[in-house]
Amino acid sequence: FNDPSLTPETEAARFIDAEKGVADVKAALEGAKYILMERFAENASLLEKLRTYLKQEAILSARVIAGKEEEGAKFRDYFEHDEPLKSMPSHRALAIFRGRNEGILSSALKVGDELPGTMHPCEGMIGQQFGIQNQNRPADKWLGEVVRWTWKVKLYTHLETDLLGELRDGAETEAINVFAHNLHDLLLAAPAGPRATLGLDPGLRTGCKVAVVDATGKLLDHATVYPHVPHNKWDQTLAILAALCAKHAVELIAIGNG
Repeated sequence: FNDPSLTPETEAARFIDAEKGVADVKAALEGAKYILMERFAENASLLEKLRTYLKQEAILSARVIAGKEEEGAKFRDYFEHDEPLKSMPSHRALAIFRGRNEGILSSALKVGDELPGTMHPCEGMIGQQFGIQNQNRPADKWLGEVVRWTWKVKLYTHLETDLLGELRDGAETEAINVFAHNLHDLLLAAPAGPRATLGLDPGLRTGCKVAVVDATGKLLDHATVYPHVPHNKWDQTLAILAALCAKHAVELIAIGNG
């Protein structure tokens, strides 16, 4: 790692020790590869750079799982769907997650075309972080393989899980906020539509409070009637209520629970 001009196989031969579980050159190189992979994957600065890059550049790609087309017809809009991670609306993100949970869709984060045989941009960032580049030196090919494995085995799954989890949390929060806003408007809306309404708040000694509002909820009139004991002004109450209903064209009467 420190001197790419050295031949990996020659250097690895010095660490062969059957008693320590290093049986041959291949085992020594494999062990060295995983040591470097751990070192690369635990670099906080690198992780932050990769995360920021993927958050800005990654595409969330959804595909239908072979043979699930008919069963998952409700997810047909996402059978072959690609959209930038940074701008994906919450409702589409949640639909893809539901399709994945139901075994209809698969999803993955991608950057560019990712053609076979080409270097992933994130592999280049790992190499740059640790000064690894192909200059046709003896160790360059092996170090390049370490970089590829670090990305594919150690970092990609970790970062994808992290970013998709963040996307899900944000989408669910937004969905809850939209639902709460809509529910708020619904609860404040007139339950029977825009109609003139007379409201009665039952009472005995202090009387029944009466209020009339128009179709927009604006207060039009109010009164207090005493139909029950100890006043027993039943006929007077009926007359007042009838007059209010006639005066304001009341269509509905709402009675409180006292």
